[in-house]
Amino acid sequence: MKGAQHSAKNTAKNISLIVLVVLLGVLCAANWLAGINIAQMPADNPLRRAYDHLFGGAVGYELRSSGVSAAEPAQLALTVDGELYGVQYNLTEIDTALGAVRSLWAQALSGSDLEEGTEEELTAALRAGDCAVLRYHGAIPLGVIAGWMGAEWESDGGEQTVETLVYAAGAERLFVRTPDGALYSAAAHVDGTVLEAAQQAFHGMPCAFSGDAYAVYPETLLFENETLTLPLLDVSEINLFSPQSGAGLEGLLTAFGFSAYTDFYTEQNGEVRVFVDNVSTLRVSASGLLQYASTDEGSTVHAYEEGEVSGRPALDAQLDCARLILDEALRAGEADTHASLYAVQQSGGQTTLVFMQLYGGVPVLGGSDFATFRFTDGALSSATIQLQRFTARETRRTVLPARQAAAGANADERSMMVAYREQDGVYTPSRFYLTNEG
Repeated sequence: MKGAQHSAKNTAKNISLIVLVVLLGVLCAANWLAGINIAQMPADNPLRRAYDHLFGGAVGYELRSSGVSAAEPAQLALTVDGELYGVQYNLTEIDTALGAVRSLWAQALSGSDLEEGTEEELTAALRAGDCAVLRYHGAIPLGVIAGWMGAEWESDGGEQTVETLVYAAGAERLFVRTPDGALYSAAAHVDGTVLEAAQQAFHGMPCAFSGDAYAVYPETLLFENETLTLPLLDVSEINLFSPQSGAGLEGLLTAFGFSAYTDFYTEQNGEVRVFVDNVSTLRVSASGLLQYASTDEGSTVHAYEEGEVSGRPALDAQLDCARLILDEALRAGEADTHASLYAVQQSGGQTTLVFMQLYGGVPVLGGSDFATFRFTDGALSSATIQLQRFTARETRRTVLPARQAAAGANADERSMMVAYREQDGVYTPSRFYLTNEG
């Protein structure tokens, strides 16, 4: 009995010694990592990743980027059992439908060289068998959309901005429509089991393609028995400086690289606060107008460090950075709108991102852009955001159905959208024709 007790004590001592040795090794490794020049290591270096996880220095693009889409589609459609079904202008329904077809689009957007297409080819492809439609508001690079779907567009054409994508399974072709009305196509193939799984999970309202029967684009979705009824919107007052908005304002300052203790001065009887540091200035109006600018020498906000990434990953990082700032801005203003990417412009080392705002999935258009971000070599050089808060009236308006609007379109009115526009102080929903000039 005593021998058994003695053996148990020895085992416990041995385990304790092993634990102490392991802890000592971990402490030595952490101390060594803290002492080396970790900042000079590449972001994908195993030691750099270990350091980032241990000490919270997640400065690498791979660790920082969230990969969340900066824009949601305005419309989605899919052929199921020989009939076309679609969803539109509803964030909840769009999210659900997107989850059903993401794998399908991941294969369709695998990347083939784009070539010029014709309206006749598209019309024939729409009649050749099963089809899937993905439509955005605005001009978004094809490679970026592919990334959101979990694909990698590696062929030429990934920088081409598009607003509508159509996968025609019968023709095994991908058609893309640019904002100026040009049409391109590429070879594409989706595995039959992936298509079938998407069809089983997809739910929507019956619709049809306009085809060549109307002046609008042949891929235009015409919903059967469409009754899109939306409320009128009043603009509500925003006060970013109210005591209730304190936490939101602090989060907004952090998003722009400032702290809650950053020096500021007031203008316009306290209605404006101007936060400044050595390289950047943030002008905040209590009513919701935000204006940021940095000097040529530096910025408080970096999407990525110089030389860290390039090409599409660099654009993804900038989109991610702008989206996170917009999320904080919308929280600070307690706005009930949603930001969505509308346009991307790139020239040399400069990237300009333009966002629109959506109310319940429907664009809200004003006299100026909702938000604009300009990056120079990955650093935020300027930004403007006009926050708004809306209150829905009990009064609702039914928007002109797409089929009726398509019947009334002329040769210059080939595209349509539903949006809110301001009329006598009230934002009213309506359907608008879009020309190739915008």
